[in-house]
Amino acid sequence: MKRKSQSISINTIIIAAIGLAVLVVLFAIFTGRLGGFTRGVQETDTCAQKCSSLDMVPGVHPSSDATKECSQGQYIAGVYTDGKYGCCCVPKA
Repeated sequence: MKRKSQSISINTIIIAAIGLAVLVVLFAIFTGRLGGFTRGVQETDTCAQKCSSLDMVPGVHPSSDATKECSQGQYIAGVYTDGKYGCCCVPKA
């Protein structure tokens, strides 16, 4: 008597691999394992870098969330290590 064996299709294997990858990413997000990456990016983001990329120098940064403008330069929104309420970049003298 000959017996035929059954096998798992390629589609089932691919779907299982994608599902496993999604579960690993969700586990990393909910356990806080991805926090180290975002902290590293935030630490390197400064007003001085933003202003130098515009060929400007940092000016007087806004002191509160209500004053989101610069009197002499360009306002750049965001939270930076050296400017909590954004950056004010002024032209080089």
